[in-house]
Amino acid sequence: MNLPPVVDVHWGQLAPAITLLATAVVTLLLALWQKDSRQVAATALLGIVTAFVFNLTAFLGEREALGSFGLRFLADTPALAFNFVLLLGAALAVLVSYDQLPRMHLDHPEYYPLMLLSTLGAMVMVAAGDLVTLVLGLEIMSLAVYVLSAWRTRSRQSEEAGMKYFLLGAFGSAILIYGMALTYGATGAFVYGDIVAALDGGGLPLLATLGGALVLAGLAFKASLAPFHQWAPDVYTGAPTIVTTFMTVVVKAAAFAAVLRLVATVLPQLSPWLLTALAVSVAATLVIGNLAALRQRGVKRMLAYSAVAHAGYLGLAVLGTGHGGVEAAIWYLTAYTLMNVGAFAVLTMVVDSSDQGDDIERFAGLGQERPWLAFALTFFLLSLGGIPPLAGFVGKVMVFQSAIDAGYLWLAVLGIVTSVIALVYYFRVVAVMYFRKPEYQPQSFRSAASSLAIGVAFAGTVLLGLLPGWWHGALFVVGQLPR
Repeated sequence: MNLPPVVDVHWGQLAPAITLLATAVVTLLLALWQKDSRQVAATALLGIVTAFVFNLTAFLGEREALGSFGLRFLADTPALAFNFVLLLGAALAVLVSYDQLPRMHLDHPEYYPLMLLSTLGAMVMVAAGDLVTLVLGLEIMSLAVYVLSAWRTRSRQSEEAGMKYFLLGAFGSAILIYGMALTYGATGAFVYGDIVAALDGGGLPLLATLGGALVLAGLAFKASLAPFHQWAPDVYTGAPTIVTTFMTVVVKAAAFAAVLRLVATVLPQLSPWLLTALAVSVAATLVIGNLAALRQRGVKRMLAYSAVAHAGYLGLAVLGTGHGGVEAAIWYLTAYTLMNVGAFAVLTMVVDSSDQGDDIERFAGLGQERPWLAFALTFFLLSLGGIPPLAGFVGKVMVFQSAIDAGYLWLAVLGIVTSVIALVYYFRVVAVMYFRKPEYQPQSFRSAASSLAIGVAFAGTVLLGLLPGWWHGALFVVGQLPR
């Protein structure tokens, strides 16, 4: 009888993911006995910080063994760096939800465990070294987010968002799994390295190319790249704002980390036209996201289309893989997490307890009524628009440079043009806050936890822009990230 080979398991590499899993179990049990969701949130935040420490320990270590389970779960520098982004986004989302859940009467016991499980799935996606692990992480992440997006059960808009996300997400997953089946049929392998080796040895390149195209399409759905972006504005708008805060950063970071690894290892071996198709998708995303955002009167929906546009900018980094694209993507996602969570955190302080009132007129006079919120939102919007010397500006310079070095000058030019367009709708909100008289009574809600999240996001957005060399040193010297 043939026994399966012994697979090495390096538990230190799995410590961040196991910590999140254990914390999800503890928070669920605690929530069943504890009616105050704030204590559950504090426990979830403690677990995220502990996972962050384990990840930092692995990042600073020697990393002699880069993978567990036969290189199916990778612990290389890009995976660990992306984990920092995921954990940062999850921690800020917990802070934003801390006081908002009781205020909106949404503090059901499953909320924080689902958020932790979704982050766990995202970490598995980031570390996936084969297609099976990739789809496992994708489904763990997605199933939790499907539920969270429909969290306001008495809201038709929220229920519709959850149903749309579930149906279209299932469709995207089916495309991805079918692509995996074709790739396996052509190469006899799921592990990325084995797929490349099989293609070098002959294989069935046409069938493998078709499989790779379907895998890329399935991931493009999660990354909200055109033409697979249609779900994003509706789901982001319909979901509770505190959930949208989490979705726009954690789901996007995991999707782009997976796409980056595929582009860096597998796709170039399949067919050059796959990269061309990806470039066309990135161009369409830049144009559609920014032009659609121009037409929005609701700030939340405007930020939703802005998130689609930023997927296009991240796509430039993906195309620049091998030319500084990995570094640019990590930087951009870090900056995007800070400035996007900050903008949505301010939005949660402006809307009412039923999560309504995000029309741009609601922001009129905010600069006089609540100057701290208006000042923070101004900085986040300026950073999203790429105004120096904030983090968003440095991120856009890096993704444009990586695209140019990879031979996509036309895409970089398109990115610059669409960035100018984006300034129109960002500055429109700023102008309303400072140069129009208030038409509505501003919300008097105050939250120390949300203010802390806004403060952390604000400080990170400014410091990443003013001190970019520090992050470069962390990636190149400490993490040994290849250029």
